[in-house]
Amino acid sequence: MEIGVSTACFYPELLTEETIEVISGMGFEKIEVFLETASEYEPDYCEKLNEIVKKEGLEVYSVHSFAAQHEPFLFDKYRPRREDAHKLFSKVVKGAGILGAKHITFHGPGRKWLGNEDVAVKEIARTMDGLAAEAGEYGVSLAWENVYWCLSHSPELMEKIMGMITSANINFTLDLKQANRSGVDIERYLEVMGNRLVNVHINDYSLGNMCLLPGKGGVDYRALFDILEKTGYKGPYIIEVYRNNFFEYDEVSEARDFLLSLSK
Repeated sequence: MEIGVSTACFYPELLTEETIEVISGMGFEKIEVFLETASEYEPDYCEKLNEIVKKEGLEVYSVHSFAAQHEPFLFDKYRPRREDAHKLFSKVVKGAGILGAKHITFHGPGRKWLGNEDVAVKEIARTMDGLAAEAGEYGVSLAWENVYWCLSHSPELMEKIMGMITSANINFTLDLKQANRSGVDIERYLEVMGNRLVNVHINDYSLGNMCLLPGKGGVDYRALFDILEKTGYKGPYIIEVYRNNFFEYDEVSEARDFLLSLSK
């Protein structure tokens, strides 16, 4: 079992480039880089960040952008807004390629869209096929994540869209806390994700706490690992929590060690 961590865990206390040395010092090897703002999508920034990543001996498995800034608008009805969003997306996929990432964690469209649902589903599928093709030019896939505030909160809608997708370059990220917020069993998401699952955002939660470090809430990880093993999942588990979910950085590495102890 491979446990990685997202740079987002240290936002906003550390700048993205500052997280790399901290994460390396904690003994992690695989990371998800969360590019927190548009200036971090620029090639110059990503090249400098990649130098730091290589110096610290880390592997960037996936890249996550500040999705709320542009991803929902990739599906907007207003062409200029859609085009502006696409310019940012293009920078993100290029940056992911520079960093050597395999996947982009992708939120996709928000919950609300205009027009007939069947028409919208076709438009979304067509747009995602195009985005996946562009990402593929940089050697990365779209890893569509289940997210509470996005259309992907609904496995039924995801299923409809995937039924119209033609690209083989669209995969999935499963996020535990987002599934809990959406009130959907993980098994239901896995029915949709199947063998396209490439990333798991691992975290914990309890009554009154929507996000905690692994081991601090009520998630049955042994059962989770059994379920995912049966699906054939071989990818990493990326710890993704918020900075206010822990006091000391050591707690993050302790969460990793806790998860690894369950796999023995």
